[in-house]
Amino acid sequence: MQPDLTLAEENRELRQRVSILHHKAERNEQLLRAFFSAELDLLSCITLAELLDYLLNHFRQDFNLSAVTLMLLDPEDMVQELLDGSARFNHFPGLQLIRQQQPLRDLYPDSSLFCGEATPHIITTCFRGAEDVQSCALLPLIREDCLIGSLCLGSSDPGRYSHLLRYDYVSHLASVVAVCMENAISRETLQRLSSIDPLTRALNRRALSQQLLREIKRCNRTGEPLGCILLDIDHFKPVNDTHGHLSGDKVLRDISQLLKEQLRETDSIARYGGEEFAILLPGCPEPEATRVAENLRKCISQTLFSGHQNQALRITASLGITICEQQHTVDADVSELTESLIQTADQALYFCKHNGRNRVSFMPCLLKVSAQQ
Repeated sequence: MQPDLTLAEENRELRQRVSILHHKAERNEQLLRAFFSAELDLLSCITLAELLDYLLNHFRQDFNLSAVTLMLLDPEDMVQELLDGSARFNHFPGLQLIRQQQPLRDLYPDSSLFCGEATPHIITTCFRGAEDVQSCALLPLIREDCLIGSLCLGSSDPGRYSHLLRYDYVSHLASVVAVCMENAISRETLQRLSSIDPLTRALNRRALSQQLLREIKRCNRTGEPLGCILLDIDHFKPVNDTHGHLSGDKVLRDISQLLKEQLRETDSIARYGGEEFAILLPGCPEPEATRVAENLRKCISQTLFSGHQNQALRITASLGITICEQQHTVDADVSELTESLIQTADQALYFCKHNGRNRVSFMPCLLKVSAQQ
């Protein structure tokens, strides 16, 4: 009987092992499906902000992680500028932008994946502020043999990540993330270069035309008025002639920065000409647009600007205003309306220039409603 009992025990143990292996196989299949789905989600992210939002928020939830953080090499603030210009997201608690590559080299001395215990040094470096991280996977992001970042996955389960196991799917994920990151940054940088004035970092004239079309359609859809301002720096040529073009360029940059600081995030600022700026104010009726323009005029006149060699410069500006009402957009030709708005604001600006400068003038849109009926 004893041999039979031994055989029964062996069969029971064998069935248990088969059950465990089957359970592991099912778990691995589910995990691979989840990673395949995550890879598709990563590849579907169009903008850098969407990619970061998925990694730092949705990925953590989908894979039941305690923390997900991301370190990115950003020596020239390119990533920061792209995020600052994003209309959808602007704050990522798990994102750390670094100027030097050394912290990444310290994490990855041999540029290979790390899986194992979350040591105090790793917690301080990668999961600062995160709660209950016991084990972790640190994924080096490498493009063209250059270490560009680190994706850090933290778990409260001490056995979730171990140096004794292989994590080929995690290594593959690191490659996908690095490619998606590089593509998103490159795509948005090119798009930004095509729409941003390189000197002032305001919109260029082409981008203004596109934005004006969008705002006119919004005006038609919502019924809210659209304020349109043309701002011209008074006596700008003497600044270039007396202090040099480098000083003139600095004044233009400083004026652009001042406008960005004084206006809302929903407003649009473009460099329209040499020393002219166009400003679009969605949802602004005439009294509000006039108040905004007057505040800008005062702010510029009261600011002490400095030239290329820090020489003090006093600058004033003239501002012409017009308003696009919903009635202007009914049955109107949109291209004609955009031209009329700019032309009207320009005529209001012309009035300022020939009546003393350093002033604000309003003129109703020249497009006659009756002509559209």
